[in-house]
Amino acid sequence: MVYVIEQRLKMQNISMDKSETVLTEIAAVMFHPNLLEELFLPQPVAPHAAIKQLIIDISLSSIMKLDDVSLNKLWDLITMIFKWQITVTTNQNILDITRRHLKNVATLMPSLFPKKLIKDAANKFEILVKKITEQEFKALNETLLLWFSDYYTKISVLLRLGLQNKDGSFKSPSIINMKFLINIGENIYTHDNRKSIDDYEVNTADDNEISCLLGPITAVSPSKLGMLRSLNTVQIKTVEKLENKETKLTNGDLTFVAELPRTTQEDLLAMLENYSTPY
Repeated sequence: MVYVIEQRLKMQNISMDKSETVLTEIAAVMFHPNLLEELFLPQPVAPHAAIKQLIIDISLSSIMKLDDVSLNKLWDLITMIFKWQITVTTNQNILDITRRHLKNVATLMPSLFPKKLIKDAANKFEILVKKITEQEFKALNETLLLWFSDYYTKISVLLRLGLQNKDGSFKSPSIINMKFLINIGENIYTHDNRKSIDDYEVNTADDNEISCLLGPITAVSPSKLGMLRSLNTVQIKTVEKLENKETKLTNGDLTFVAELPRTTQEDLLAMLENYSTPY
């Protein structure tokens, strides 16, 4: 997600301060301790819809505004680029890919971003890796490949770089330029020669580039990056909505509060409600 968004911010010539705000707000939610705590709990494999909704909720936690079309294209780019990474990996394993993701995301963050958040995430990951047996590692590989097996979207950056076939399948590692296989998990866009939004065709081969990722962006306060300002607004509305729907039946010591199903975004908001800005 960070690779894709950072690339589109550059392509659309978004100002440095606004770009840094977008990346900071998204990464601060993505690496929030409460969210990581939930993700690292032992649990069944999440369905596609749940992961997609989580990605959408995180992407909407910044001042960046995405419409439904852009959100779907963002999802396609994330799933297919990661699927390519785990499909063509040979001498490197999926754990190395995750390590490289964390390292590269850290390099894309502004200087004011608290890198400790990413470092803590990396430490939690390494603790988990030490507990994984060889059999579990094999099962993890098979599960990931199965999870992505239904995705065959054609992605123009992969097509341009000669990594994907026109039917959506990937080219064999044996015929891929070795430079793409040396450090799988790094930012694939560093290999793309397109330097501005004008370099992209009006209709790409798969019509799947995010041609207009950003909507209007509000002014940024010079004293603060405004971490989670839009998320906090949603939180207030969500709390008000739940309070209006809450039903209490009191009889002596008995108080009944209706158990209302929560959306993924409400779960995310609940995890972050005690968050204090780390600036």
